[in-house]
Amino acid sequence: MSLHGNTLVTGSADHGLRVYDVETASFKRELFNKKYGHHEWVTSCAHLKDGRLLSAGMDSMLCLWDAHIVKCDTLLGHQGSISKVMTDEYNVGISASYDCRLIAWDLDSKSDAQTLIGPHKDAILDFDWRNSLVVSGDKNGVVAFWDLNRGRDFKTVRCHKGAVSKVVLYSDAVNSNLILTGGVQDGTLCMHDMRTNKLVFCEQLHRGAVNTIVSSLSNNIFTGSADRSIKKIDLVRGYKISSQMKATEAVYEMVQVFNLTVAGCGDGTILTFDNDTGECLYGFGVMSKGAVRCMKVTDDCSKLICAGDDNNAMVLKFA
Repeated sequence: MSLHGNTLVTGSADHGLRVYDVETASFKRELFNKKYGHHEWVTSCAHLKDGRLLSAGMDSMLCLWDAHIVKCDTLLGHQGSISKVMTDEYNVGISASYDCRLIAWDLDSKSDAQTLIGPHKDAILDFDWRNSLVVSGDKNGVVAFWDLNRGRDFKTVRCHKGAVSKVVLYSDAVNSNLILTGGVQDGTLCMHDMRTNKLVFCEQLHRGAVNTIVSSLSNNIFTGSADRSIKKIDLVRGYKISSQMKATEAVYEMVQVFNLTVAGCGDGTILTFDNDTGECLYGFGVMSKGAVRCMKVTDDCSKLICAGDDNNAMVLKFA
């Protein structure tokens, strides 16, 4: 799912993407037809600043969609399912795949600019990217640190016992600049300092997979897990767990809104927690079946968009 201004795009297992107007909560068009689109599940998508959309699928293809009509250019380079795509303000995109590679794309010339390959021997499940730093995690528990300017990795660590589920680059723009990774089998959160590249925290926080990691403006990290819990880690107090929040089911996605943590759960509900007290303030059923998989907050923090297993997107307004 990708949000660009008031334009929302969701990708689906039916091979298509759907475009919505968030302001009017109306469907605009489907990005799929006989000539253009994916041949398998859509796995990830991300907007460019000019309104174009980059989508990825289990068919190993990337589709670069026009901002206004149902037409795309196909970008080929991967040999396995693509797990994630990201784009930046310079019309550069990066894709990660089960073929153990990341590819940087020039989306203006619609060509691959650089292939990052080496340390990963199994499927890359997640990555994050800021400026010239890319950090990726794979199914074997390997975390690779890449320098885009040099086109190669400069550090590789195995800090998880099993697959890496999440990679997040965190910065408070002052003192803390951390690389956060979460594990599937080990329920562990690891933190590397970006300045020293050293491991500063690695602890099993959950008895299930770490599915999502978010941060607040008050120097706290929140981890959501399949064990139906959310842990709050205080960075100022030496990475101490300051509170635990209980969910109704496995936590698949979280977002931060004001001083609130909103969690999307496996039973189709969203739960809203007070960040200071850890108290669950209210819950709301948003899926008619299955789990809440994706959530986005509009730039003005007035709306929350949720999507999941029931193939619909729901827009909620904050009072």
